[in-house]
Amino acid sequence: MAEDPEGRRPVEGLRCPTCGARQAWTDTCRRCKSDLRLLREALAAYQRHRRCGLRDLQSGRLGSALRHARRCQELRPGPESRRLLVVCQLLRGDWLEAVDLARTVDAAGTETDH
Repeated sequence: MAEDPEGRRPVEGLRCPTCGARQAWTDTCRRCKSDLRLLREALAAYQRHRRCGLRDLQSGRLGSALRHARRCQELRPGPESRRLLVVCQLLRGDWLEAVDLARTVDAAGTETDH
């Protein structure tokens, strides 16, 4: 297993956004030679925003946590980012927004078409 761009946890690999080849983390695709450094930087930025958002939630800085959660959703949309947004909205008291967001993620953690 390869490590993520910040070396914190194992990542099985990546799929090249250009040709779809699966491979370990490298700066270029083994098949089409696309530059994958921007993808690595985006994942690292996502992880930084997620850590900061969780830290801000823990410290009660809800506005800042929400900004980080929104940035996570921009960088890497999906169930994990959506759940962070839901938690931020709930803690801020934005119930309707939280419910709308939560409806798009089912119990298995996959996005739905509601």
